[in-house]
Amino acid sequence: MHHLNSRSRDFQRALRTVPVAFALLAWLLLGPTLGPAAPDSSPDRVVIGAFNAENFVDVYDDPYSKDEVVKVKPRAEIEKLAAAIRAANADALAIEEVENEGVLRAMVKEFLPDMGYHHVIVNPTNSEYGTNLGIISRLPVISVTSHRWRDLYLPGETRSWRFTRDLLRVRLRATPTHALDLFIVHFHSRRDSGADTHAERWRLAEAVAARQIVGNAMAAEGDPWVALVGDFNDTPGTPTLAQFLAPVDGAEALLTDAHAALPADGRITYLKAPYRSTIDYVLTSPALGRRLIPNSARVVSDRSTLGGSDHAPVIAAFDVREAARK
Repeated sequence: MHHLNSRSRDFQRALRTVPVAFALLAWLLLGPTLGPAAPDSSPDRVVIGAFNAENFVDVYDDPYSKDEVVKVKPRAEIEKLAAAIRAANADALAIEEVENEGVLRAMVKEFLPDMGYHHVIVNPTNSEYGTNLGIISRLPVISVTSHRWRDLYLPGETRSWRFTRDLLRVRLRATPTHALDLFIVHFHSRRDSGADTHAERWRLAEAVAARQIVGNAMAAEGDPWVALVGDFNDTPGTPTLAQFLAPVDGAEALLTDAHAALPADGRITYLKAPYRSTIDYVLTSPALGRRLIPNSARVVSDRSTLGGSDHAPVIAAFDVREAARK
């Protein structure tokens, strides 16, 4: 059972100007209808992406997590989150660092009711702090699969890890005849913590497992539309990204980077100085990558839409017309 803690009591004063809690109540009373699809949605193209919302937790203390140590996001920052999501205008947007479905649905209902996000999902993960994985989507959701309990190993080592959060597979109906699999990640932080001084190896173990899982899913379906998206907490050229973008053990690169053509200074996704860097990605299978619409892959970095998170959203658009099939 949830209970209010000091964090929540402090927040009560802000409720006079932060009615997000009332949006959640409205959803509970009125149901999940979120309004019509955005006017510029097109059946000929699908836009996918990822956005780390930075500690988007609700006002309540979950006694089964350490969410009480995370500062509640003020209304102004929630509005900025919504502005960034509106600017991205993705048909399916993976969301990292969100506590639960209620808080995400409340934001969508209050600030994005016209965007057509009828499908709002957040799955619990291995996070101790309630920073979980989710998605908002205009595309129908076929299934959701978690890999949070999988044991992760590095070659030649006996110790094991688990995904810091999860590798969440969300299968979407992209067209009447074709599914699109989004694999959502948020790999281990680049900071060592506690007695574990091997953050880089943990992150690599996550990447090794993710490569195997995504590779098996692709092999099972021939030439599928697959994207691995989210916060990888690592930069281009590192062993983590090499698992997907470079040949491994004689095998060809598994995926391609949708944003590879952008200049380095045009694809900064982590915004906090002095650590500004590229750590968020949209990686695609060959079949999906061939459908990438030229110049559609971008980082939503307009200053007017930023400020709700220390990350910027990344998006890319794909031609899904039957005539475009190759």
